[in-house]
Amino acid sequence: MPEREPRPYRIGATLRTTDTELLPGFAALHARGKIDHIQVRVIPGETFRRDIEVIAAAAIPSIVHAPHHGHGVNPCAPAAYDARSLPEIRAHIEEAMSQTFEAADTLGAKTIIIHAGWYEPGGRPTAREEFHRFLDRHFDPRLTLENLPAVFCGRPMLGTTAEELVDLAGGRIRGFCLDFAHLYCAANYLGTPYPRALEPFRALNLRHFHLSNTEEGSIADRHLPLDHPGGGLPFSDVVRCIRTRLATPVSLEYREPAGFYEAQVTVFDAIFRKFP
Repeated sequence: MPEREPRPYRIGATLRTTDTELLPGFAALHARGKIDHIQVRVIPGETFRRDIEVIAAAAIPSIVHAPHHGHGVNPCAPAAYDARSLPEIRAHIEEAMSQTFEAADTLGAKTIIIHAGWYEPGGRPTAREEFHRFLDRHFDPRLTLENLPAVFCGRPMLGTTAEELVDLAGGRIRGFCLDFAHLYCAANYLGTPYPRALEPFRALNLRHFHLSNTEEGSIADRHLPLDHPGGGLPFSDVVRCIRTRLATPVSLEYREPAGFYEAQVTVFDAIFRKFP
């Protein structure tokens, strides 16, 4: 039987800095050519430096994802939905971003993915201005801005459409991350057909793709397996977008061990070949 031709796309797994026990499995996947990279999600904390050194020693090509609102870093509205004092929040953000840049330096990552965050209802104009102030303090040319769902837990999020991402980038951030499931959730919330919501992203400098599944018609990102029976992500549109940018890395986003990722890479390969 002839060997199957090498895959034309680049695909990888996601690893939190605090989940280094999963690293040997990912290193084995990379050594076998099953993944091309890992996306390293920075979790701020006391073990950070030890964790990042362990990850660096594995020598897997890496992309860095900055902490987001779930880890106390909410660039567009730092104090929104946060009971801590503002000085405490500011200090945490300073430390978290310092660790993020250190992670990218240590791993040799050329991409640092970041979320604009969520804000309180009615606070969008202020959130936009605050995000620009965040860039004044923490700009790095590796920053890559990711699109978000329109809402999360009923709270509005900033950076949903391609046009909004360009406005937030302000000419300083030059690269973008397209999360296909986030876009699906936003399109469902806004009542926009997925192909129409996707089209403006084609004009952006897309440095990275995120991929997982979510329920059909959902406005909430669930990080479901690609082959979940209730999943609704329109893979025909997703694959056609990826095919136009085969050099752009695709990170599967789960908090799972290597065996799960290996199975999902196989699922994606079948999906990719289904839509030429």
